[in-house]
Amino acid sequence: MTNLLVQASALTKAFRRDGGHPVTVLCGFDLDLAAGELVAVMGPSLSGKTTLVELLAGWAQPDSGVVVWDGGSTDPPAWPHLTVVPQGFALLEELTVAENIGFAARFNRAAGRHRVHLAPDERVGALLTRLGLDRLQDRGAFEISVGERQRTMIARALVDRPAVVLADEPVAHQDQRHATIVLDLFRDAVADGTACLVATRTPAVAAIADRVITLS
Repeated sequence: MTNLLVQASALTKAFRRDGGHPVTVLCGFDLDLAAGELVAVMGPSLSGKTTLVELLAGWAQPDSGVVVWDGGSTDPPAWPHLTVVPQGFALLEELTVAENIGFAARFNRAAGRHRVHLAPDERVGALLTRLGLDRLQDRGAFEISVGERQRTMIARALVDRPAVVLADEPVAHQDQRHATIVLDLFRDAVADGTACLVATRTPAVAAIADRVITLS
């Protein structure tokens, strides 16, 4: 596969619940993720979708197996090369919606790690409008609805056009109209060369994916 950005080999992860026997969530899982493709990881609750996202992001360590990034490193790259849309609402309460979206982009620009030549305010403004958040841009991050918070996290993840996006149930809190907008945004990112992995139970995601991996 050309332009391979992520390669996971033989990932295994087990959890011990309530002091009982270990429960294996992933067993010998392999994944190749290339630039310019959207991969949907489907499966019911507790099938290992969130665990996979956390292992790829480096937030958890596998019991065995390895994740190798472009260039051969086993360390996940820094934001904005890798961005994550988690299920939890990981926003900064003291910042507004617009500030949450632009915070990482400004930080990366100051550190010389930015990937987009547009000024952060231009890119943030475009995403605010597209995701229907422009009228809320000056509100606190927790003064908006659950669906609006989720779209704020999606905008933050895509503002710097990352090389890789890992998204965990990114349309779980969206109505049909906003889900379509979010998925169109992911497809546009893929067209620009971003590799997207979306963990989901939503059939609409599978419908627009280049590949579908099913966990059981």
